[in-house]
Amino acid sequence: MKYRALGGACAGMALLLNLLIENILMNTNEKAILIPGLLDFVQTWNRGVSFSLFWQGGNSGRYILIAILAAIIIGVGILAWRAGNSFAAMGYGLIVGGALGNLIDRILYGPVFDYLFLHLGTVPLFVFNFSDAAISAGVVLLVADNLMAAKARSNVAH
Repeated sequence: MKYRALGGACAGMALLLNLLIENILMNTNEKAILIPGLLDFVQTWNRGVSFSLFWQGGNSGRYILIAILAAIIIGVGILAWRAGNSFAAMGYGLIVGGALGNLIDRILYGPVFDYLFLHLGTVPLFVFNFSDAAISAGVVLLVADNLMAAKARSNVAH
């Protein structure tokens, strides 16, 4: 039961922080260098999914993306509900919260509001938002959990 609460808390935190950050940043048109040569604040609207794949120009594609994202959130939510340790609960929770943040953008605005531009000097990499960072952090936690579980299994086998 405590893992469910932890996963829910992580999901809620990620979603609320995303909503707060977006509420503040959508009301400014400024650009800013956050980390010279690496990270800038630049507003953009992403009509696709990760790395702007599956770019959508119309509402039919938007509704398909909303349905797919909702299904993924439900699936990951079930995994969060069944999480058997803290790392898995936090990982799945962050993924759910981040995905909910992007889903809300897609429902309210059509595209997703992105504002962190990652680059290596003059080489552009991608633009993302807090929700994307939460999803990535969740994936890192799940990978760490799986690596620790594999190491524990390996130690038992020897």
